[in-house]
Amino acid sequence: MNAAFFRRGVVSESQGIVANEAAGAMIWSEALRLLVRQEACRDTLRTHALALLSVSSIVAALFGSHVVPSHQLLGTSIAIVAALAFFAASVGLALVIVWPRRWTFAHSLRVELDKINNQELLEVFDLDYGWAFAFESWRATNQAKLGFLETCFMLACAATAAQVVAWGFALF
Repeated sequence: MNAAFFRRGVVSESQGIVANEAAGAMIWSEALRLLVRQEACRDTLRTHALALLSVSSIVAALFGSHVVPSHQLLGTSIAIVAALAFFAASVGLALVIVWPRRWTFAHSLRVELDKINNQELLEVFDLDYGWAFAFESWRATNQAKLGFLETCFMLACAATAAQVVAWGFALF
């Protein structure tokens, strides 16, 4: 709280400290919630990518098994090649999504533990603010990666849909 706020007589300094700590706790709680939600989104996206990979594989197996390789028209051959290319694209994009990456969802407590070990005072607001600031910076860093993976998922869905259309042209 700034000094002008105290001079106006709105709150005493002790009330300001309590309000500041409560605000810090609220900010920390929201930052943590956003980071946990982002981690859940990443895990859900990976699960959906694997499910889409399964769907794409089933589509390729079902439709591909009905293609008779002898005496095909040029258009049919092009549709088959296109379907297989879309299948390969959906597999590749699914692998990009599930490939392990470095994410930042946790941090070291070494500094805080060292302060406690040295019997130094830890201020609640300083902890809340420091952790909230770190959580927000990690969330922003992770969001760029998550946005890229979401784009890959959209492209994988489109490739799977295009694969179904290509198989339809090849078979009918």
